[in-house]
Amino acid sequence: MVAMPLYTTNPRLAPGLGRWPLTSLSHRLAISVADPELGNALRTALVLRPEFIAANDNTADVVVTDSHDFTNWNGAQVLVVGSSEKSRNGETVIDTLDPSFILSAAAVLAAGYKLTPERPHADSIHLSSREQEVATLLVDGASNKVIARELDISLHTAKFHVTAVLDKLGARNRADAVAIALREGVVTL
Repeated sequence: MVAMPLYTTNPRLAPGLGRWPLTSLSHRLAISVADPELGNALRTALVLRPEFIAANDNTADVVVTDSHDFTNWNGAQVLVVGSSEKSRNGETVIDTLDPSFILSAAAVLAAGYKLTPERPHADSIHLSSREQEVATLLVDGASNKVIARELDISLHTAKFHVTAVLDKLGARNRADAVAIALREGVVTL
């Protein structure tokens, strides 16, 4: 996981929160997990983390849960653990069940940072030959219609391949896909 600041201001001074990093503040943490063993392990590890104060779901700054169906009523950061699914509704998802890693991730969220998954590296990116052709056309700036025409496929199929390329590259949009493809050597000019 990569930590990125949520703030666009000077990282030394967070808006309204004083000096950065936020080491002197205590953060309210709620643990809302269905697995009793994980809940007990988290509560035990929480004792060793002085930056956290145990809280309930309604007053917490960060809520640790093992369900994507958690309803966040108070605007707290939600950390979904033990899941490999993509995040939904602005939650942060990590696939580990290691209590110390979970609490470290919660501390990062509480300090005003955002966790994002690492981008795949070129040796772990496997595009089919057709997806490779689509990625090359994306780098050339081709629209879906141009991709369909160049590859003699339907517009729907072109959109399907573009979506697959974006997913495999971990890109948010076409421009991001082009940057990743060039940086990682998936496509060369």
